[in-house]
Amino acid sequence: MALSDLLWACPDCGEVGAIGPEGSCTCGVVFSRGRGGHIDARYPDGAVVERTAAEWMDRLPAPEELLERAAAEGEPFRRAHVLAQEVVGSANVRGGGRFLNRIERYGPAVKGSLSLTRDSAIYETLDAGGTARTWAFEDITAVQGSSNTLQIKGRGQPLVSFRFLDDSIFLWELLLHAALRDFYRRTGRGEIVEFQPRVTTDR
Repeated sequence: MALSDLLWACPDCGEVGAIGPEGSCTCGVVFSRGRGGHIDARYPDGAVVERTAAEWMDRLPAPEELLERAAAEGEPFRRAHVLAQEVVGSANVRGGGRFLNRIERYGPAVKGSLSLTRDSAIYETLDAGGTARTWAFEDITAVQGSSNTLQIKGRGQPLVSFRFLDDSIFLWELLLHAALRDFYRRTGRGEIVEFQPRVTTDR
């Protein structure tokens, strides 16, 4: 995972999306990978601070705080350019003449945008058709993030995998989790205890 994905906001100034791919923040601090999985921060005065990734991430704004700020500014809360691939089937995996497992088969990658609102996630393609798909939060059955994709499964719909072109996948996973938790609380559905393999509450 790139530093700008992991540190989706600057741990020093708190600005979301301020760290570029090379690790430099607009406030002047430069982050780089250090020894043993640590991350170093070099300040404009030459000082260097070394912390673990978890320690730096503890300094990031809470996703709930970001949603509150976004709600005050209006919808959508956030929008990003993505490449989306829909599961179109599955294939058998065999080895040594034996059946081992089944893997998902994906269709072609389609460029579009993903938007987050108070009650839904909306994907709009950028092709000539301009089609849109909306996942109402009550219909989202699973959310799963990996190092480079975020997958959303809707009730009665195929799973869709998103690769983010200009935003942090980790930030989107956190925001979607926070927005779903908020929705479930507001609608009396209980507390979400896991998001994959399926969204499950404590009730």
